[in-house]
Amino acid sequence: MDALIDLTLRALGAVFLNRFGLGFLLVLLALYGVGIDWPGWGTGLCGALGLGVWVVSLWCFWRDSQRPSGFPGSAK
Repeated sequence: MDALIDLTLRALGAVFLNRFGLGFLLVLLALYGVGIDWPGWGTGLCGALGLGVWVVSLWCFWRDSQRPSGFPGSAK
C-alpha cells in the first residue's frame, strides 16, 4: 500500500510541476464539471485556466526556440 501511495504522490507531483499536465488536468476537470452540472462559471473558469496554461506554455516554448543558442555561427 505504501508503494501505491508513493506512486500516486509522484504522479500528482509530475502533473502539477509540468505546465502541459496542469493544463490537461484543468481541461479534464472542466469537462467533468459539465457532465455533473457544475455552475457555468466554474466549468468556464477551469476550462479557461487550462487553455491559458497551454497557451502560455506554447508561447514560452516558441520564445525559447527563437533565441540564438549562443554558439558562434548559430544565430537564426
